[in-house]
Amino acid sequence: MNLSYKKQSLVLFLSFLLLVGFQSVFAQDKEWREVSPADLQAKTPKVEPDADAEALFWEVRVDDGSSTDLVMKHYIRVKIFTERGREKFSKVEIPYIKGMKIKDIKARVIKADGSITELAKTDVFDREIIKSNNVKIKAKSFAVPNIEPGVIVEYRYQETFPFSSAEDMRMVFQRDIPIQTITYYFKPAAATAYLTFNMAETKFIRDKGDFYRATMDNVPALKEEPYMPPQDEVRSWLLLYYTRNTKSTVTDFWGRLGGNIVYIYDVKDTLKPDKSLKTAAAEITAGTTSPEEQIAKIYNFCKTKIKNITFDTKITDEEKEKIKPNKSTTETYKKLQGRQNDINELFASLTSALGFETRLAFGGNRSEKFFDPSQAHESFVHFAAVAVKVNSRWRYYDPGDQFSTYGMLPWYEEGTSVLLLGYKDYITTETPLSGHDKSFAKRTGKFKLLEDGTLEGTVKIEYSGHLGYVYKLNNYEGSPAKQEETLKEAVKEKMSAAEVSNIAVENINDSEKPFVYQYKIRVPNYAQKTGKRLFLQPGFFEYGADPMFASATRKYDIFFQFPWSEEDNIEIELPKDFSLDNADAPAAVSDPNRISFLDVRMGIDKETNSLIYNRKFYFGGGGNVLFPANAYQPMKNLFDAFHKADTHTITLRQN
Repeated sequence: MNLSYKKQSLVLFLSFLLLVGFQSVFAQDKEWREVSPADLQAKTPKVEPDADAEALFWEVRVDDGSSTDLVMKHYIRVKIFTERGREKFSKVEIPYIKGMKIKDIKARVIKADGSITELAKTDVFDREIIKSNNVKIKAKSFAVPNIEPGVIVEYRYQETFPFSSAEDMRMVFQRDIPIQTITYYFKPAAATAYLTFNMAETKFIRDKGDFYRATMDNVPALKEEPYMPPQDEVRSWLLLYYTRNTKSTVTDFWGRLGGNIVYIYDVKDTLKPDKSLKTAAAEITAGTTSPEEQIAKIYNFCKTKIKNITFDTKITDEEKEKIKPNKSTTETYKKLQGRQNDINELFASLTSALGFETRLAFGGNRSEKFFDPSQAHESFVHFAAVAVKVNSRWRYYDPGDQFSTYGMLPWYEEGTSVLLLGYKDYITTETPLSGHDKSFAKRTGKFKLLEDGTLEGTVKIEYSGHLGYVYKLNNYEGSPAKQEETLKEAVKEKMSAAEVSNIAVENINDSEKPFVYQYKIRVPNYAQKTGKRLFLQPGFFEYGADPMFASATRKYDIFFQFPWSEEDNIEIELPKDFSLDNADAPAAVSDPNRISFLDVRMGIDKETNSLIYNRKFYFGGGGNVLFPANAYQPMKNLFDAFHKADTHTITLRQN
């Protein structure tokens, strides 16, 4: 197909809109389409027999023919079959960000008898749905009128992206609802190409009005499974892009892209620092002798002495937008402030200044898609880290990330292919995956068990490595009250009657120290009393946990984000005149390849009449975090055995 390149790229948010499964659409014309009697009277879905709702059609019309704006019109028609389907589609949210324009929102409900209820314009309102890490997303929201099983629900709306294009657009063909027919109409601006993923080849064919059409029929729903790979690894989708160059080979493509990145990021300026940065590097590392010490000194300087605008909660988003970008690493050093990439580039300049071979690492994001260099497209890579060769080995650093630990990258940057760019060439390799000992949960509890089964005491939990990273990232923007509420909700999710107080949250902004929770807790009826016996689960931190894998079958691969380990040290003072009756510890659990291991030890401190419970666990030995779907049954059996050991109950008898 002959289609035109537009210089202004579409904002990244466009991909987000197409990836999320919001239930909203807009017609190609001003009128609703006719509904057939068969669809009105349908009692069962066609694509999946047990579906709660099914899209009769889902259409997206993408018009990139304008010289300035990208316009998208959506139209979806859904048949509701069950109460769960009614609940799912009872509310619609159309996400948008600053600069986008949403208009012509219309919705209606059609009952089996043909009667129609339309949405009133006054029933649409704005609300904020996401605000975190410098991302703010609002939504046009409305409740669907008179929705019930048996009805048809239709939505239409239009969105406009000023000064944008369809470059690098992700067209999603599989949603969280089965679809009888899904169609994308596309009016391009230039010559276009596309890559397909997890789907048979779907071609664009010429349609009316300079549009091209791509259609899939009978598309099953994307059903969430616990610990599944990122959605782009499993759902059917298409990546569309304008062809600026002829791609002869994968090597040629990445070579050209590397050259473009070198120019855009001014890699030569970064890796060829001026005299002032060479002087600065020498001053920062004064008194050190080993390469490791020098790197650590520079890393610590960039992490602690350079104000990080990206993660500064004292500066509003509007204020951050007004701060002029730094033009060079020298400027970042002089200002002693910069954004995440500025700080990483300064780190690269300072290590280069000391004579270390340094490169900028561009890789994939494992939380979105597993990067494969053979799938040659620039949207799959981003500036991920700085690579420094230390004692003949590439090591990776990200001082610009507020919460990453020295020697580690954020979990989604580890274990992925990367392009290491110099100012003359590039090489391909992989970032290492940190072992389970690097991401550690140390959980300590000192409790007293009362005669009525109530458990009360103090808890301390320390999360390091990737575990700490996740907790810090999720908490740093929240107020102290919000942080406490988050903890209480997590505790009550497993122990609904728990009373949590005296909460302390520590080290949120210190990347080198573990994230810490400390609190007091009281749990009525923690142990079940029957006559003169108490039935007690000593594994407090696994109390109320559900089995990790409940389904008997599995469709998708099993994916754990990173290896991790846990250590529990629990002391429970038993009620007066109570002693152990049946208190054998569960047997150790492991797999033949030592990918995982669980060991529980129990004993009695006779002086204090206290039960001592020690638990050690790890998973991901050998860097194994991704398993094929056909390994599900042994994986399920393994985690069922973990769950049985973790929820092991002992008996106490009143003397």
